[in-house]
Amino acid sequence: MQVRIRRFNLRRDLQTVLQFQYETYERNFPGFEVDQKFLDDFTRQLRSAAHSPAEQLWILEEDGQVRGFAWGALITSMVDEFVGYIKNVYVSPQARGQGYARRLLERVEDWFRTEGAPKAALDASTCNHQALTLYSNAGYVTRRLRMEKPLQ
Repeated sequence: MQVRIRRFNLRRDLQTVLQFQYETYERNFPGFEVDQKFLDDFTRQLRSAAHSPAEQLWILEEDGQVRGFAWGALITSMVDEFVGYIKNVYVSPQARGQGYARRLLERVEDWFRTEGAPKAALDASTCNHQALTLYSNAGYVTRRLRMEKPLQ
């Protein structure tokens, strides 16, 4: 089995990464449905990221098949002057449990270090226990907690 992580190619990888978003968003945000408007917006974001020096995307391939991806960005926030922000990590169900998500995380973190980011940050859904375990095992700790209240 040959596994490699390579840079995202917009023309070659766009449709596969878009397909991953159904599970990513519908799993992590119960009741959310990926629709065409969401896919169009996500496509615009991917196109922009593919041309931005402040964002990088990587593809995980297993035996030539795309099995996952990771997306990192160098950002400034209200509380961080400069931070590496992990926007998305995904590994397809058939490739999970083999350490691939960890390898993708490490690839993004390596890029952050190269760019001088003093730390990495990410958001995770509390309902995705597998992701929470991955991030905890990779050294991420909870620093903030986002709470929500439905208003309708």
